Amino acid sequence: MTRVPRLSVGAPNDPELLVPFARRAEELGFAGIWTQDTLSTANFSLDGLHVLSHLAAVTDRLRLGVGVLYSGRRNPAVQARELATIDQLSRGRLTVGLGVGNEYHRESLATLGIQTDRPVRRLVEGIGVMRALWSGGDYDGELYSFTGIQSQPPPVQRPGPPIVIGARAESALRRAVRIADGWTGAAPVATQDFLRQLAVVQRAMPELGRDPASFTVSKSVYLAVEDTVRQARQHLVPAFDRAFGANPVYDGAGMADRVAIFGPPEHCVLRLRELFDAGVDELILYPMYDRVAQLEAFGELVSELDAVSRR
Repeated sequence: MTRVPRLSVGAPNDPELLVPFARRAEELGFAGIWTQDTLSTANFSLDGLHVLSHLAAVTDRLRLGVGVLYSGRRNPAVQARELATIDQLSRGRLTVGLGVGNEYHRESLATLGIQTDRPVRRLVEGIGVMRALWSGGDYDGELYSFTGIQSQPPPVQRPGPPIVIGARAESALRRAVRIADGWTGAAPVATQDFLRQLAVVQRAMPELGRDPASFTVSKSVYLAVEDTVRQARQHLVPAFDRAFGANPVYDGAGMADRVAIFGPPEHCVLRLRELFDAGVDELILYPMYDRVAQLEAFGELVSELDAVSRR
């Protein structure tokens, strides 16, 4: 079956740029716009959920995604209400990304009084709690247990907004297939590593009795469109140094060549098409510099990919 490519974009962190960027992305035909729930304090960043509420008011068609909320950082009952509110404000356009986060975040969160033990259990039960609150059902878990409670407002999407899990380890990938509506791959993951993870997901679906039609796969991609590969690399290398220079998980040195797609439009289209052909449903494109100009360049890829898919 030929998949229809779905391109989305990552929202900028600049408050002045946010609204015109989102409106232009909608005009250019992108499928959605995504924010992030970063815990890093090294770079300026806006809260992803508040950004989605803001964007719900200034867009009409774009799906609104967050990738990913970290389990345990927010009480799942509070989170259920926040997410349902965004789904109401956007008239049913929300996609929810969830994950356990990175180990290095937990010390600072614990210092602030946030429970960080049993992150996997908090992820699994957090999803169960939100779904129960959205439907008015009961929940009986190790961490949470209640009956007859329904969160208000209910989400527009029923039984709730689709939940996708960010994961890399095999056990986490299989967990996503088992309990979520989809899996989303991180942008700092190299394509070959992502394809190995995707193979785990694809094997797990028949093993766990999961219909592939009910499970979506997305990946965030750092993208740069320029006349030549050399020009794109010259822009990307310092951008990655600024963004990941102090990151304890991802090595910023040589990162552009490891994880990004960059170069002339035709080259970028072929590389993106490879990911769609491998089984990806949605690609979320993140510009690392000159965000407005790059958004325009990305927009040209929407029609290019559509043309390729029709051949």
